Amino acid sequence: MLLGLILRRAWFFLYWEIMIQFNAISSVLPIEHLSIDCDRRVLVVGDIHGDYSLLRESLTRVNFDPVADTLICLGDMIDRGPDSVAVLDYLHGVNAVRLLGNHEHLMLESVLSNDDEALAIWNQNGGRWHEQYDKEQLISFCQPLLKLPLSIQLSYQNHTIGLSHTISQDWNWQHFPQSIANTVSDLLWQRSVFKRRVAIDNGGVDFSIHGHNPSQVPVWIGNTYHIDTGYYGRLSVVNLTDVIAKFTQKIRPRLLR
Repeated sequence: MLLGLILRRAWFFLYWEIMIQFNAISSVLPIEHLSIDCDRRVLVVGDIHGDYSLLRESLTRVNFDPVADTLICLGDMIDRGPDSVAVLDYLHGVNAVRLLGNHEHLMLESVLSNDDEALAIWNQNGGRWHEQYDKEQLISFCQPLLKLPLSIQLSYQNHTIGLSHTISQDWNWQHFPQSIANTVSDLLWQRSVFKRRVAIDNGGVDFSIHGHNPSQVPVWIGNTYHIDTGYYGRLSVVNLTDVIAKFTQKIRPRLLR
């Protein structure tokens, strides 16, 4: 029954993606290039969905230190949970590196573009928390989101790592689509890699990490790593050094066979 619900949600989002406009989000940066010192611990977290308590509990579990560590969030920071604004404030306060997800896309188009279809879909999928705030406040929540990229190409510990909310099957990190609509679709909405369990390309990086697709445990598909376990009540906060070790020792040799 749970698998059926997830599959139905996947088809619904594919339909909604076609309906939603790409106006407010058209001004965001498609990719940001980032380099982090090899000795700094980097933690990556998937979809938080407004669950501030679960986020803090998960970060405490890995002894997160906002001064010594870098936290990267793969998008879908908001909606469904009870504390979307608290999550946004906390991530900003600890200088987390944040990416946009499809739920942020819904919020931006609903609030800044007055997209009624996006608003209806947002309301149906955990966005009704916005009704507690006036328009001016909602705009103030949106403005920082416009400064966030859709993806990051990260240089860290002699590896090039792609980071985005999701990814399409034939994605190449060196050749982005010319259309912002196609880029947003591929990096915020796509489920093809996860549903078909095949990554056809994903060139230009050693590997990439994504949220968006719920799974009980983090899953490797080709050289893509999917960590959205929050749907099952436990956020995965992965140490990037450990992920690199797993990729180098087990995943890459398997891909080269």
